[in-house]
Amino acid sequence: MKVLILYGKSPSANSLELAETAERLGHDVVAGSIIDVSSYVSSSQSRFWLKDDEVTDADVCFVRSFGPGTCEQLTRRISMIEHMEVSGIRVINPCYSFRRARDKYATQYTLARAGLPIAETYTTESMERAYRWSRELGVSVYKPILGSMGKGSLKFDDPDIAYNAWKMLSRLGQPLIVQEYLRNPGRDIRVFVVGGEVVGSAYKYGAPGEWKTNVAQGARMVDEPVPRETLDLGVKATSALGLDYAGVDIIESERGPVILEVNGAPGWQALKAATGVDVAEKIVRFAAAQR
Repeated sequence: MKVLILYGKSPSANSLELAETAERLGHDVVAGSIIDVSSYVSSSQSRFWLKDDEVTDADVCFVRSFGPGTCEQLTRRISMIEHMEVSGIRVINPCYSFRRARDKYATQYTLARAGLPIAETYTTESMERAYRWSRELGVSVYKPILGSMGKGSLKFDDPDIAYNAWKMLSRLGQPLIVQEYLRNPGRDIRVFVVGGEVVGSAYKYGAPGEWKTNVAQGARMVDEPVPRETLDLGVKATSALGLDYAGVDIIESERGPVILEVNGAPGWQALKAATGVDVAEKIVRFAAAQR
């Protein structure tokens, strides 16, 4: 199997491990930045190159990131990955599902439509309306529409402090996503799903004094038994978004488990260290079985 691995500007430890694992399992691997991919389309054929190497004959393309860039550059990259799909290359995760999982707004309404529990979410481009909503909530959370690893997420205990943030973000042209704040017992749960099955799970304990439980923000993963209903929720969330694999974050709230995030390009280094599960091998073997 010829495997193409596309990451953003530079490879992460997960992208490197995915490439190493695919090679170890006997596959032909080409990896590089999505920025360096070019394409050609005519009435008779479609072709793709990573830098100067043609990759039209790739069987599988793992997309780990659309990379940084302008709206126009990202539009071309998304269209290019969809072009690969219609040209017969198996893209993992599927392009539209991957884009939808990156978009916190789209993720919320997709999960809600599937009947899955989510945090109440209000979106607007009006700082005044965002202020009214934050006053109604009392304690609120702002999330960047394309954020990851908890970066840029803010919690406001005072609606007037939130208002100052809404004003600044509006001036920067950012949409405002306001969520209810869900209290947790100092932890949440990561469920890792591949091919419709849970391959690993762990609790994420936040750093002392921190409300975030992202590993990138200092949280630690601990291998402890996770309730079956929570594992099932992770599988349902992955399926609802149409993802082949995902890392699903679930909080133990006062009203039961609630889905916080569904990551279509999840990291697995901390989960692997906590549980010993070779996530990269699970993903590559799943891809090979789909041919």
